[in-house]
Amino acid sequence: MLSSILLAAGESSRMGSPKALLAYGRSTFLETICRRLWESGVNEVIVVLGARADSVRKGVALEREKVVINGDFALGQLSSLRCGLRAIDRRSDGVLVTLVDHPVVSGSTYRTLRERWERAPDKIVVARYRGRGGHPVIFPRIVFEELMEAPLKDGARSVLRKDERRVVGVDLDDAGIVADVDVPEDYKKYVEEPGSDRGEE
Repeated sequence: MLSSILLAAGESSRMGSPKALLAYGRSTFLETICRRLWESGVNEVIVVLGARADSVRKGVALEREKVVINGDFALGQLSSLRCGLRAIDRRSDGVLVTLVDHPVVSGSTYRTLRERWERAPDKIVVARYRGRGGHPVIFPRIVFEELMEAPLKDGARSVLRKDERRVVGVDLDDAGIVADVDVPEDYKKYVEEPGSDRGEE
């Protein structure tokens, strides 16, 4: 069983408005990513909200997803991941983690990562684009405790870097893996690019 956690708790201060509610195609960042996660074959989708959680919940209908609120979102991304881990199904063998500011990741990337992890469910599986690691990442259950105990300032990187032998990099032709949408200029570059139809993938 593979769970998924979508981290959407940040303040979006550099963007100026909640990234989760930004338009992407005929949808929003949050809805687009949730749809692609479900289509990839994950067993559950957990959405972690924090800053402006009420606005996000009013702006997006989250019916199938399990929503958890991180009251300590200011402590960083790892604090949100921990909230998600506490909420996952106990039967889950692993968790696919992705970010709300990575909406350009294609549905096929999620599917490919899941299929690769199913062949080695004790490995950490990382999506890569042109040699650069990004998101999503799949963590097996055997490292959940490490994620819960890692220093908040180090984030999940400390777990990724602990032992390279347990990490599998999957190279994919998907620039969305490393495309962070943090500021309005990023939105224009990755989402409003003329002729782009990625919002419909």
